[in-house]
Amino acid sequence: MPKATYAQLGDACATAHAMELIGSRWTYPILRELMLGPKRFNELLATVRGITPAVLSGRLRELAATGLVEAELGEPASQHAYALTPWATELGPILRELGRWAQGSPVREEAGGLTPDAAVQAMLTMARPDLAPAPGEVQLYLRDDRVSGVEHPYRVRWDDTGLDAERGTWADPTTTLRADSSTWAEILFAGRSVDGNAEVTGERTPVEALLACFPAA
Repeated sequence: MPKATYAQLGDACATAHAMELIGSRWTYPILRELMLGPKRFNELLATVRGITPAVLSGRLRELAATGLVEAELGEPASQHAYALTPWATELGPILRELGRWAQGSPVREEAGGLTPDAAVQAMLTMARPDLAPAPGEVQLYLRDDRVSGVEHPYRVRWDDTGLDAERGTWADPTTTLRADSSTWAEILFAGRSVDGNAEVTGERTPVEALLACFPAA
């Protein structure tokens, strides 16, 4: 029997309802992996660490029923993908604010790593573009060496109004950086050196300006 909702129990708080929508196990990792664009089932299975096919199928059905996720049908069936609804994409800034809040958790465990999309979401969460010496852009390619060597491209740009990152490639990038996504997170947030841990081609100055957006680097 389904659990009674807060509203059914007499609590009409909208924030309580919000937590019902996004507070279940696996919900945030699925939303995170779809925040930058659609993914096929097997892509989600590879990037939502630890989830089983059956659980992923069930969670996708639940998220579709609550209006957060929608299926994008393709041909053949193996090309079917899942995407966030426009309403769900409005969660982006809210979840990033939640991530900043969670940095102060006294029980947070930092073991593990980050998928490429998770590393990019971490960038969007923690960036301080006001610290960059100049605006710029970088073509970023991230891979998750825990899974495969497949690279995922991201267009990254920043100025005094903020940092933006999205899947895709610049037409003629002046600077390209390639790295394992977990290693890239360590470069950004733990002061690990770029040298020997990432491959930079083209102008290096934009990389230095990007790193300046993250004070720990």
